[in-house]
Amino acid sequence: MSFTTRHACAATLLALSAVPSSAGGQPPEIPIVPGVHFVLAVNNHIKGADPARNIREGDYEMVVAITGVTPESVTQTAYIEIIEPDGGHHRLAIPRIVNAADLESSRVQVLGFHSEDPVKVSGTTSLGPSRGVIRALVDKGETAYSFLNFVSHGMVSGTLRRAATPVRFPVLLNGRRIELPAIHATGQMSLGGVTRPFETVILDHPRFPLSLRVSYGPRGAAFPFEPEFAREIVRIDVPEELSTEAAAATLARECRMEVPGIYFDFNRSTLKPESKRGLADMAAILRQVEQRPFVIEGHTDGIGGDGYNDALSARRADAVKTALIQDYGIDGGRLSTAGLGERKPIESNETLAGRARNRRVELACAPSTR
Repeated sequence: MSFTTRHACAATLLALSAVPSSAGGQPPEIPIVPGVHFVLAVNNHIKGADPARNIREGDYEMVVAITGVTPESVTQTAYIEIIEPDGGHHRLAIPRIVNAADLESSRVQVLGFHSEDPVKVSGTTSLGPSRGVIRALVDKGETAYSFLNFVSHGMVSGTLRRAATPVRFPVLLNGRRIELPAIHATGQMSLGGVTRPFETVILDHPRFPLSLRVSYGPRGAAFPFEPEFAREIVRIDVPEELSTEAAAATLARECRMEVPGIYFDFNRSTLKPESKRGLADMAAILRQVEQRPFVIEGHTDGIGGDGYNDALSARRADAVKTALIQDYGIDGGRLSTAGLGERKPIESNETLAGRARNRRVELACAPSTR
């Protein structure tokens, strides 16, 4: 099972490390409405990846948005970056329409998004399994389950069995760390006589179950296994009315705030178009605290060398400043930038979720105004 990124979103999967369930308040509901963005972190352990096939090794992210909701279906659109063998770079938006009937009862999930796949693939789900799969896991403890990396790939099938202990899965919701109650299931999945161990963590959402994490291991491996492919949802950004006055008051009081909803191309400083809402919010906050100078800080995870991370984070901070000036009319004289690389992590760099949290943009008071 391999993948390419030339015309497809990665269908790769991640190692399980969900934390045990613990007492706590009611988790927030994840609304399924147009404008919700899911950020999926991918880790690919393929060694000797072939650049000519656009197979990436290591960490990267992709964004999938809810772009349409009707009583009959939910439309998701994956935004992916295409890196050609000659270094050329462009983007694709690949929609996938999932029927309400399939969300109710399908046993087949298509994990990836491919430009040559049909927009509607009857009998399948996409970002998560069906409610029927969830009900069987909850009521019976096991269920038949199949997945396709892409529609044109072979069907991988087996039996999922629910773990006895529920889990709570960490994600960033509009920049805030929360834990979602989830179901952990495992199974041996087979294609053409080849069997691999498979794990998944699923959000039991009443309308739209989500595969928070999926991973599979080497051929013939047993549990526990070292994942060859891994994918998890690390951030969920939902549309909400921003109280610019409250945000500005927090910034003035604490002199620092993380800005959610800012997305960059893989390993580049190019802002993704999906960043418009986050940039607009940032500009609105700055207008509330006029005349005060601020520093836009770029931060990276711990992968890569110090010099590379410093330079990348500096370029990303500069890109945010440029967008605020050119697109939102913010006075450039109030803004400076700093690339801090990996020097100020706020979570562990040992996990996909932690590395995703560390890749961030923060707005801070300039030193003379703190």
